[in-house]
Amino acid sequence: MGSDKILREIRSLKKRVEQLSKEIESIKAASSEESSVEKILRMRGIEVFRKDPKDRLFFPPDLSVFDQTRFYEMMKRYSFRLVLRDMIKHQEGFRVPDLTHYCSPRVAKGYCEVLCEVGAIVKNGKENYRTRVSPLYSFGPTLEWFIAEMFKREFASPAIYGVNLKKTASGGDYDVIASWNQRLVYVEVKSSPPRGVEPSEISTFFSRMEDLLPEVAILFNDTQLRMKDKLVVMFEEELERRYGNESGTLYPVKRLVEELFHVRHRLFIVNSKKDVVENFQTCLKDYLRYIGGMP
Repeated sequence: MGSDKILREIRSLKKRVEQLSKEIESIKAASSEESSVEKILRMRGIEVFRKDPKDRLFFPPDLSVFDQTRFYEMMKRYSFRLVLRDMIKHQEGFRVPDLTHYCSPRVAKGYCEVLCEVGAIVKNGKENYRTRVSPLYSFGPTLEWFIAEMFKREFASPAIYGVNLKKTASGGDYDVIASWNQRLVYVEVKSSPPRGVEPSEISTFFSRMEDLLPEVAILFNDTQLRMKDKLVVMFEEELERRYGNESGTLYPVKRLVEELFHVRHRLFIVNSKKDVVENFQTCLKDYLRYIGGMP
C-alpha cells in the first residue's frame, strides 16, 4: 500500500473519530439538558410523560448529529421551511417545479440536493423525489424541533419539544419548553399563517401558561405577515375575556419592535420576519432588561 493512500485513510479515520466524538458529546449534553428542564418542571409539581418524539419529524430518526446540524442550519432560512411544507404536501412524489411557489428553481434544486445528501429525501429516477419518512402529517413537529434546537445551540439552554405532561388542566402537547438562564420558557409554535390560527388556540395557549407558570411565554408564528391584523387582536380579546374591561390597562399588548409584540415584557408574540433567532433574542433581552430595572 502506497504512503499516499495510507495518509488518506488516516485522515479519513481521524475525521470519522472526530465526528463520533462530537456525536457522543452531543448525546451526553442532550441527556443532561433534558433532565434540567424536567427538574425545573418538577419544582412546579409537574411531571413529564413524553417528550421529543422522533417519529413525526421530516428527517429519519437515525440521521447523524452532523447531518442534523446541516438540517438545522438550513431551517434558519424561511424559503427552506416553505419548501419543506411543499415537500410534505407532495411527499409521495414531487419535482423541482412543485417547490417553486416561494423560491427560484435553482434554489429549490439546491435544497433537494442537500436533503438527498443528508438522507431526508430520496431521488426516484432523474428528476423525481419523495420524502424518506412517510406518512408526514404536518410540518409542525419539525418546526418545534427547530425551536428547541435553537434554544440549545444559540442560547445554551436545555429544551424539549412535543411535551406531554401528567395531570395538567389543559392537557395536550406543549410545543417547546426550555430552561433559559434558570428560567422556564414556554413556546407555542404555529406553522400556519395567521388566518389559520383560531381564537380557541389562543385560549388554550393562555390556559397552558396557567399550567406551567413560566417566567417567559412566546407565541411563535412562522410567517412574515403582519401580527397586528389578527394575532394581536385575538390576544387582546382573550385578555379581555379573562380579565375584563380593565385588561387593556392592566395587560396592554404593545409593539416591541416591528412585528414583535409583548405583554408586560413577559409574554411575546413573535413572527419570522428577518430572522427567527434574532427575533427570539430580542424578546429574551427585553425580558432581562425589564426585570433588571433598566430603562
